[in-house]
Amino acid sequence: MAEKAMTSNPRDDELASWTRIGIASGFLACFAYPLMVYVPLPRIAQVIFGASFGPALAVASVALAHILQARRRAASVELAGICNSLAGALVTAMIVVQLAITYSTAPAADEQLTGLLRRRIWDIVLGLDVSFDVFIALGTLLFAINMMRDPRFGRVIGWAGAFISVVMLLGANFYYFPDPPRQHGFPEIGLFVGLWYLAVVLLIVRSVRRGRARAARI
Repeated sequence: MAEKAMTSNPRDDELASWTRIGIASGFLACFAYPLMVYVPLPRIAQVIFGASFGPALAVASVALAHILQARRRAASVELAGICNSLAGALVTAMIVVQLAITYSTAPAADEQLTGLLRRRIWDIVLGLDVSFDVFIALGTLLFAINMMRDPRFGRVIGWAGAFISVVMLLGANFYYFPDPPRQHGFPEIGLFVGLWYLAVVLLIVRSVRRGRARAARI
């Protein structure tokens, strides 16, 4: 009996692994992009943070799907992870293209032509940005709906995620397309999305600590 009690449950071990991965990659995703955008950094640091944000977002989203499915298995949770993983790929392409334009060393044979080409290429970056927002909006909405029924997250975080997805990510981007909403005085959408996901990571950390406290009392 003692040997059986000491044997760990493979399903619990898997969930614990996904939880650790989700927390680590979630924190990385929440801080990598703001650091790259708002903090003056040397080129190599910007490239590292820019290239790490998308993969961290994808990994954190897959981990979050596993965490949610530990309580309730639903196809919408898996779809949320898929959408956010695709969003991670798109935002990586967007950031890398943007950095390549910024740090390009290609000689400018014609300044006027170079300026025109740069503006047209920048339109591609804006298109990739909206494509990223579409996928992360869908993923966030599906995650938020499932969080409403999960006591580890609750209705407040669920409704907040749904509002950010539908009103801010989809509504504002479609209404102001192709211009970024912030050019028209709309609040910085990325800030709200990042804070929401940061809150999700912190709630996961709280859930883990509560689980350990309960286990210690047994």
